[in-house]
Amino acid sequence: MTIRDQLPLEQQFELQVFETQIKDLSQADAQTLLIQLREAMLYQATTFREILKETWGIGKDINVTLEALTEE
Repeated sequence: MTIRDQLPLEQQFELQVFETQIKDLSQADAQTLLIQLREAMLYQATTFREILKETWGIGKDINVTLEALTEE
């Protein structure tokens, strides 16, 4: 089973539309797009990491984290 098969139908459609749009890109345009996509992926990973750290209280003072947990 491929990754594409595991995607929801909306994302499979979005991927198909993207493939159609980039089909005729020049090599230079394709390289620029790949760089932009990688940059976006790195930003997304960093954002997720920061959200998880914030949610889990990683890197915070233990007393502050415990106070926040007891308030919930």
